[in-house]
Amino acid sequence: MTTPQLPAEDLGRDWAARRGERALLHVDTAACGRMSNTVRARIAEHLAEESDRGGYIAEGATEDELATLRQRLGGLLGFAADEVAFVESASTASAQLIDAWPLRLGDTVWAVRSEWGPNLAAFADRGLRVEWLATDGIGTLDVDALAARLRTDRPAAVHLTAAASHRALLQPVAAAVAVCDPVEVPVIVDAAQALGQVEIDPGAAAIYGTGRKWMCGPRGVGYLAVREPWQSRLRPVAPALAVANWSAGGDRPVGRLGSREAYAAGRLGLGVAVAEHLELGPERIRERLHCIAVALRTAVADLPAWRLRDPVDAPGAIVALTPRSPELDVPAARAALLGRGVLTTACPRERAPEDMSGYLLRLSPHLETTAEDIDTIAKHLREVS
Repeated sequence: MTTPQLPAEDLGRDWAARRGERALLHVDTAACGRMSNTVRARIAEHLAEESDRGGYIAEGATEDELATLRQRLGGLLGFAADEVAFVESASTASAQLIDAWPLRLGDTVWAVRSEWGPNLAAFADRGLRVEWLATDGIGTLDVDALAARLRTDRPAAVHLTAAASHRALLQPVAAAVAVCDPVEVPVIVDAAQALGQVEIDPGAAAIYGTGRKWMCGPRGVGYLAVREPWQSRLRPVAPALAVANWSAGGDRPVGRLGSREAYAAGRLGLGVAVAEHLELGPERIRERLHCIAVALRTAVADLPAWRLRDPVDAPGAIVALTPRSPELDVPAARAALLGRGVLTTACPRERAPEDMSGYLLRLSPHLETTAEDIDTIAKHLREVS
């Protein structure tokens, strides 16, 4: 099958040119996006500064740059700059929020069954109970059912993964906030897969994620943001070093959730990645990503060994395939594809244990993916299966 020409080819070429030649046909952005040459150069530059001048002196000279990153990242997330803090990863951000949030042992968190597996484990470790919210046949939150349930019951929080990790599924965060806010139930959002891939719905009490996926920043840099009145209710766990004099995160509670022993070079790299994202245009990026995913789903919809997990026109840019036969070994197929120069992810059930019955193959292209790439991917999928 020949895939039609995709829109915004100039955007794809620009994005690819910023990265240079690729060693693989990269359709694994949902794991780690491809950093640009400029992002890599800024990281290397700061590492050289650390070597020459010492880590803390070098970091001290970056305050204005990090302030700009807080402002820009906050704008993308719908938060003010002083409501944003930096950590190492989305998992660290989640742990920090859970530890600092006014929660008691045995409190209830409401979530949907597509929730990211490690989040469910983190809730259990904290002694929280998870209760499931009603969804439609696709897995999207039923907001009317949520509103009805709130008339007779209250959780400590509603937690939503804005964009699922394992398939093309988005949750209506703004609509959930609209029914939760009047009864003072906080909506906490995992945006690890959402930022840079799909539009971020406004209004959540807190949001967190990582910069290494669709934003194409480096590994080791995550973020979290908390708005009022919830920020004033946080009870941050004291950092181990110099707590009495620590002001690096600012004097607001969310700043105390940030990591003091930071991957400073990585944060600066993320700053460049965010700037490039804004320069290229978030809306244009989202539109092309969606068109690429629809074209890719169309190309692989009729493969004899694979079945699409979501509709062809599903939102976002993640394409999920499940094997038609239990004899098809998904990790082995992923390894075979890698041997042919195609990078994908084999997702185990633990990623979403209430929404998956076994392994699935995840493809997550970025802007550089062409119609020819899509034909190549479909060809290799047919052959390795």
